[in-house]
Amino acid sequence: MGAQVSTVTSRRQAADPDRPPRERLLSAAEHLFGERSYYRTTVAEICAAAGIATGSFYAHFDSKAGIFAAVIRRINSDLRAAMSAALRQAEGNQRARERACFRAYFDLSSKRPWIYRIVREAEFVAPAEFRAYYERLASGYAEGVRTAQAEGDIDARFDPEVIAYLYTGLGNFIGMRWAEWTGGGRVPDEVLDDLLEVLAAGLPPRASGRPLWSPHDQ
Repeated sequence: MGAQVSTVTSRRQAADPDRPPRERLLSAAEHLFGERSYYRTTVAEICAAAGIATGSFYAHFDSKAGIFAAVIRRINSDLRAAMSAALRQAEGNQRARERACFRAYFDLSSKRPWIYRIVREAEFVAPAEFRAYYERLASGYAEGVRTAQAEGDIDARFDPEVIAYLYTGLGNFIGMRWAEWTGGGRVPDEVLDDLLEVLAAGLPPRASGRPLWSPHDQ
């Protein structure tokens, strides 16, 4: 049901004549790439879904590859904007910031579950954009980790970039499992609670007294 509602909303947005043509093209392309794949979607189909003449497409994008790259960048920008907005409302500690960011990420993914398919396909269609997509996410996460380390919420011995990619992987696969695979379902609160508990135990504050695991402990 969730995926069906999201799909209908996406189609309406793409065809909304009050939206700028470029935005209508991007919305139409995102929906079609996610539903049918890059190779099974044509420029003519994108224009038809957006309610725009095919000849007008090239005033905004130079090719199908060009709009695909723009779709990837827009998805990434929307995710980062959603998390930034959530952060501004979060309490000033790392556990609260983690909860706010993951919830915002998961909720947007539930509204647009097809974005996982688009990003996966980008590895082969636009590999530079695929890499940049994850690097942009990880860069923002790493900045947050450095702040948390300075505040004593995460042990400073951890490499911020390593933790950033840990967040990236957790968000990607938890979201894929409960948002994409369940057809736009919302990631349950209990799943988010489990995720945060694992982070709290695995990324303890500096003064928590919890010993760090060592391979020598085995």
